[in-house]
Amino acid sequence: MVMTEAPSTSVLILEAARRTIRARGPEKLSMSAVAAEAGVSRPTLYRWFPTKALLLGAIAAYEVEQFDVGLQELAGRHADPGRRLDAALRYLVMYLDPTLGADSIRVDADFALQSLNDSLESHVTSLARVLGDALDEVPAARSRQVTREQAAEVFLRLAYSQYLVPTHDAEDLLATMRAFAGLPSRRRGRAPA
Repeated sequence: MVMTEAPSTSVLILEAARRTIRARGPEKLSMSAVAAEAGVSRPTLYRWFPTKALLLGAIAAYEVEQFDVGLQELAGRHADPGRRLDAALRYLVMYLDPTLGADSIRVDADFALQSLNDSLESHVTSLARVLGDALDEVPAARSRQVTREQAAEVFLRLAYSQYLVPTHDAEDLLATMRAFAGLPSRRRGRAPA
């Protein structure tokens, strides 16, 4: 039996605030709604996050941290650079689903776009650091036409685009990213482009 540690009160609050923002948008975010969603009292919420501004700032930092943790877990499972890059591309295409949600642009486009913009630099740094030599699998990075950081940024911008102009099937975007990365196509029934 695997024992997992229960999430801390602050994590429960941050997760509840993320769900509330996805449902209502940040302008309609109320501390009462977050407390109710988290299952904590308002005094408990205010003890952790005295203001809405502090809560929103903590959410942004938490999301960057969760992105990095997810990448590190992925890298730990894939020693081979090509497999690590391939797994990271899938992670990039899918990681915003629970963070922003498919309706984030509709709920509050300004906030969603600002969130993406605010996290880009941190995400690029994290992706380049965690993937390291795996980014050298990208032909343009291997030939030094682009840096690892530039390759990471291209992949992140492609992944972000899924939330701005969604494809019918995220696997199509993933196949395109794999082709750019010089990885073999994993899409059944389709020849590599």
